[in-house]
Amino acid sequence: MKRFLALMMAAVCLFGALPQAMAEEPNPIPVLSPEEITPTPKGIHHYMLICIDSWAADLKKSGNHTDGMILVTVDEYAGRVMLTSFIRDMLIQRPDGDFGRLNNILDYFGRDKGGIEALITTLNTHFDLEIEKYIVVDFRQVENIIDAIGGVDIEVTAREANYLRNYPLSASSTTPALSGAGTYHFTGHAAVIYMRIRKVANIDGETQDVGRTRRARTVLTTIADSLKDITYDEAVALLDVVLENTVLTNMSAADIADALNLALEMKGTKIESIRMPIDGTFEPMPVSGMATQQIDYIKNREALHEFLIDPFVVVEDE
Repeated sequence: MKRFLALMMAAVCLFGALPQAMAEEPNPIPVLSPEEITPTPKGIHHYMLICIDSWAADLKKSGNHTDGMILVTVDEYAGRVMLTSFIRDMLIQRPDGDFGRLNNILDYFGRDKGGIEALITTLNTHFDLEIEKYIVVDFRQVENIIDAIGGVDIEVTAREANYLRNYPLSASSTTPALSGAGTYHFTGHAAVIYMRIRKVANIDGETQDVGRTRRARTVLTTIADSLKDITYDEAVALLDVVLENTVLTNMSAADIADALNLALEMKGTKIESIRMPIDGTFEPMPVSGMATQQIDYIKNREALHEFLIDPFVVVEDE
């Protein structure tokens, strides 16, 4: 009897583990080669905003994970400004060929190994993009930038307000003091905490990384709306604040000047946004102890291309 029970327990352990092992085998990821990536149409400019999960980031040290990743795309011919946010826990194929989480790329490859470049390469090969310019910031720098423009107005749900009150935030972090659902004027610190909420549903009922990406796009859109009447001198002053609060960027002085002029030309433009992945194209996939989301990259590349490329653009003659 003891031998029988031992065999039964061994069988349960063996066969009970098989479904889990099978569940942890992700689908192949259709990564594009550099030659397969669609060239960026003339007039479209990509700027990648990357926020590190730290209040005092140091790329020379380990532990740097990308908390927020938003692509700002400007189409000067179509007169469009677009935000594309990427969830942190999507399952990707690293440049070295192994599976991983998107937000771990920077820390895995490190600054000396080209961590930022590896992250940009991963986004390009997975989503058929030609991102070249990027700015990397941390939480404190985002706080400083938002404070430099005087804060932002944010609409919150009752549950979000309750979460923020229990965080806790000081009464002076919002105007008026948080008391329930409604629209409040947030300081930079309060706005960062708001963007990092994961377990509470937002206005659209979204939670976790999906909810976070929506909150980040909401704050960026609100900032853009608040700057629609900005003057050239004010824009230059704000740009100085941004550059003083940057961990790393590959934008030259000429790149920055071009971006500033483009921003001034597009000020007041309605901000459009999308999240990668789109609804219905991802599912939980535990891999090597990591909680990840398996993505249908084919459908998402198609959706992103349709979003970013306006089919009715009239291109100026050379």
